[in-house]
Amino acid sequence: MKSKISFIIPALNEENRIGSLIDNINLLGTDFNYEIIVSDGNSTDKTAEIAEKKGAIVIRESKEAPKTIANGRNTGAGIATGEIFIFCDADTVIKDPGNFLSEVFSVFGDEEIIGGAPRLSIFPEETILKDKIFHYLFNRIVRFSFSTKVPICGGQCQIVRESSFKKVNGYNSNIVHGEDSDFFRRLHRLGKLHFFTNLVVYESPRRYRQFGYILLLMQGAYSLIYRQIFKKNVFKEWRRVDKGKNNKGKSVFI
Repeated sequence: MKSKISFIIPALNEENRIGSLIDNINLLGTDFNYEIIVSDGNSTDKTAEIAEKKGAIVIRESKEAPKTIANGRNTGAGIATGEIFIFCDADTVIKDPGNFLSEVFSVFGDEEIIGGAPRLSIFPEETILKDKIFHYLFNRIVRFSFSTKVPICGGQCQIVRESSFKKVNGYNSNIVHGEDSDFFRRLHRLGKLHFFTNLVVYESPRRYRQFGYILLLMQGAYSLIYRQIFKKNVFKEWRRVDKGKNNKGKSVFI
C-alpha cells in the first residue's frame, strides 16, 4: 500500500485562492491516500469556511503564537497523520497531481531521500518573459544547491518524510523570512535532498507584480545577511500581499 500523504497549507486571508488549490489536490480522487490540512493564521475572511466546505481539515493557529508562516506549517504538521508531508503555499497549483504523487513515491522509495522540491513556475496564463527568465535561473540555482552543504529552497512547495520532519523539530517558528532554506539545511544533515526536475508547481505572480523581482531579491538578501550577522529577524511579521492596501512596515510579503 502506498504511504499516506499530508498536504499542509498555511493560509492567511486566502479566500480567493484556497479553493483552487484544494480542488486541484482533490483531482487525486480515490487513487491515493491523502489528507488536506489548512493551517489558518486567524484569517478575517472566509478562508477557513471555504476550506472546510471543500473537505479540508482546518486548524486555527494560536493567537499567542509567532506570526510566521513557519509556525503555520508546524501547526498543520502537528495534526498530520501522513508518512510524507507536502507543504504548499495557498496561492499555488500542482501540475498533474496524480503524476506528481507517483513521482514522489518513486523517488522516496530510496530511503536515503528525506526531502525534496519541484520546479516552480508562474501560472501559465499570467506568465510574462521576466517570469520565465527568473524562474529558469532560480530553479537551476536551487537544483545545484541541493548538491552542496548549503541548500536553498523556496517554501512554495516542500516535500519531506514525516520522520525526518520530527527529527529536525520542523520549521523554526521564530524565523520570519528564510525559514524554508533553514529547514532544508537542517534536513540535509540527515540525508539526501532531491530536486524534482520533471514536476512543476505553479505560483501566483502577485508578489512579483506588486514589488518586482529586483526589490524582492534585495529584500531576501538583506534579510539573510542580517540574520547571519545578528542572529535575529530584520522583518517582524509575515504579511500577505494585498493589492491596493498599504503594505508598508517591517514585514515580509508572501
